[in-house]
Order: sequence, then structure tokens, then C-alpha cells
Amino acid sequence: MGELDLLIEEVLMNIARYAYPEDAPGIVTVSYSIPLPGELALEVGDQGVEFDPLTASPPDLTLDLAQRPIGGLGILLLQSFAKSLTYRREQGWNRLRFGIAANP
Repeated sequence: MGELDLLIEEVLMNIARYAYPEDAPGIVTVSYSIPLPGELALEVGDQGVEFDPLTASPPDLTLDLAQRPIGGLGILLLQSFAKSLTYRREQGWNRLRFGIAANP
């Protein structure tokens, strides 16, 4: 399930880099459920800086690699692979939920 590994790594790396001040400890939760046979839903939560990745501007893929600003590719990956993708801020937590097809 390489897609799942890639998506989880991307989300967790972004939380580690941007959600909390440098050298500050932070909490991250990962939970999953199987809403229907063949589907896997994951939710990643953190108490870092409020950030809704679904409102971020998409990266300009027409630019040369050297000209592209850093960032934006992770959410593009999520949007490409996930069957569903939602964000909410709830009681001080960022909650990013996504669903993918699970291999039987």
C-alpha cells in the first residue's frame, strides 16, 4: 500500500516542519476506520498552528523546478490519491481526514 505510506509521510512531515514552533514538543494523533469494505479512512490531528490545507493555493506546475516556491505538492498528492478529503478545526485541533481505496 505505497500510496498510504506516501500520504501519511507527507502529512506527518508537514506537521513536524510547520505546525509547532521550532524545538517545541507537539502532539499528533493518527486514527483510522474502515467505513465500507474496500475503503480506509484516516484522520491525522495536531494541536499546532491552525492551517486548512484545502484553502492553500495550488502549486504552479508550469514553472521550472528552480522557479517554483517550496510547498503545495503534499496537498496535491492528497487530492490526487484520496477518494475524500476534509479539514476541520475542532477544540484547538487541526483534523485532516482522508479516505483511500483499501486493497482486499
